[in-house]
Amino acid sequence: MNRFEADFPRGKCPIYAFGPDSPSVPVVLFFPDAFGPRPASFAVAEELAAEGWRVLMLDQFYEHIPYEPIAPNSIFEEGPMRDRVMEMFGSITMEKIDADVQAMLDLAAARSDPGAPFAAIGYCMGGRYVLSAACASERVVFAGAFHAANIAPAEGDSPHHRLGSAKGRIYIGVAGVDPMYDAAEHGRIAEALRAADADHMIESYHGAAHGFVFPDLPIYEEAAASRHMRRLKENFAELFTG
Repeated sequence: MNRFEADFPRGKCPIYAFGPDSPSVPVVLFFPDAFGPRPASFAVAEELAAEGWRVLMLDQFYEHIPYEPIAPNSIFEEGPMRDRVMEMFGSITMEKIDADVQAMLDLAAARSDPGAPFAAIGYCMGGRYVLSAACASERVVFAGAFHAANIAPAEGDSPHHRLGSAKGRIYIGVAGVDPMYDAAEHGRIAEALRAADADHMIESYHGAAHGFVFPDLPIYEEAAASRHMRRLKENFAELFTG
């Protein structure tokens, strides 16, 4: 892993880079969950990099730096740490997401040959980033959102209104048990994808709870996490060699 800083809309953003340093290799843009970059998310990036792809992961809370590392269990316990996490989470607007996604796309383009394809993957709050990326660039051949939250809100700006501009494949991996993704939102994202005539798949991870991918969370589900990795590798193998 290589860490560096990039100029982003609201300051210096830490970027974590994994995989070969070759501009011809496809790039995976990694948008973490609400607990940000940490060993558990690095492990996912390293497994993808081991397949030969490049991974670029941002710290979406860069405007709050310096901040204490976020303990994943803090979200389940009342107290000042949970309050701080929720305050940081609540500071992320759709306008900020779109700006940071464009900065990530520009960064990937600057480090890549013109023909190198991109993918975008996101978890929880990262799902909104992923859909924004899919709509913002034709180079994004795959956009995968896992146990995503607020990807098709009933009101306000959202990338699900722009899916007609997405050219790549969109994959939504839904936690079977998820209080942040209800039937109404499921209907809105499904309707938007069909209306856009997008190449897409919505898959339910039956029995798995929101946050099932990362083993530092108590709702981690090994079988579901393994399936999520298989889906990524299958799609990348197909679409990156297109």
